[in-house]
Amino acid sequence: MSGVSCSGKIAPLGICDHCGGPIPTGQWYTTKGTPRLYCSLDCRNTANSRNGEPIRHQKMMARITRGEWQNPSKLRPPTSQEQAERARKGRLSEVATNAWRNPALDPDARSKLSTPRRHTGILHSAIEKIKRGSSVADLTFEEAEAHREYRRQLRAARRDEVNRLAREWYHRKKRNRP
Repeated sequence: MSGVSCSGKIAPLGICDHCGGPIPTGQWYTTKGTPRLYCSLDCRNTANSRNGEPIRHQKMMARITRGEWQNPSKLRPPTSQEQAERARKGRLSEVATNAWRNPALDPDARSKLSTPRRHTGILHSAIEKIKRGSSVADLTFEEAEAHREYRRQLRAARRDEVNRLAREWYHRKKRNRP
């Protein structure tokens, strides 16, 4: 490589080797005392990526000649029907080999399932319906009212918490003033 100094810098001192932009005056050298090659992290990453491209290309060509690479555009992705059939076969093989376990029997799941519900009654059914994709308009009148009241209480609790934190911050700031 002609014109390359021992540090590997190609452009003159103070000029980025990748984009040709200026490097700030106080940052021409690294902490190790070598000339800075790039003006930013993006330039460094891009230049490193471009320097590694010939190596990646050689490796890819070697995989192609060995026959290990397949063109992804020529591969046909499985249909949803094929995926469902494959998943069904996997589940059946797990059951046949006694490898399948009910996920609800896991200790973490059992502890979660054994805790009482946070909400009960109409509010619980409203939250479950909304969780499954329904909107508030799809709820019954009682469920919608219960859900609206619950949301109002949540907003009020969050607002009270924000106000409390702001008051604490204000009093701390006031105490620390000279």
